[in-house]
Amino acid sequence: MPANSSTQLKDGLHARKREPYQFMMWLGLAGSSLLFLSLVIISFFRKESIGWEELSMPGAFWLSSLLIFSSSVTLFEAVLAFKTERFKHYRVCLALTFVLGVIFITTQAIGWLELFELADAVSDRSSLSFIYLITGLHFLHILGGLAFLGILLTEAIRNNSYIDAFVYSVNGPNLIRIRLLSIYWHFIGALWLVLFFVMLFLLLPSH
Repeated sequence: MPANSSTQLKDGLHARKREPYQFMMWLGLAGSSLLFLSLVIISFFRKESIGWEELSMPGAFWLSSLLIFSSSVTLFEAVLAFKTERFKHYRVCLALTFVLGVIFITTQAIGWLELFELADAVSDRSSLSFIYLITGLHFLHILGGLAFLGILLTEAIRNNSYIDAFVYSVNGPNLIRIRLLSIYWHFIGALWLVLFFVMLFLLLPSH
């Protein structure tokens, strides 16, 4: 009974510590969602105006979508491995997520170059400006996620032995950080997929 009570007390403390951070995280993500939603609504109205020119979706953005989806899968697997004490698998999947994230921002840059080459071929650059704006804002979100991911990956590599990794895994703040990273990364992954389909629709001919 005392042992069970102690465990329940620890779980309760961890839950109470986690709640404020998760609330702030969700609050920030809600703000980002409203920002992107506002930009999309404005662009839908702008599309109906005279002068909006249709463009072809950069091929690199298609690859970006596959990469960000794959990174969400590898991060999900990393979190699952962490919870089940498969620490080597956790490190590998976390590293894969980081690499996929880096390749993602590389394909974004390539996509911007493709758009830049189209700039001289259009008379009205409203559609181009929209693409640059929303992908640029999303790019900043990805950089923030990669920085956080890089910190956790460095710590995972540093705690290479099973004992060190186990001690790390039962530390409440570490559990919270991994949970927050998971929420954030899955959010920006889903956000990109939504933006990708929005861009597809906006770049299609109106008639």
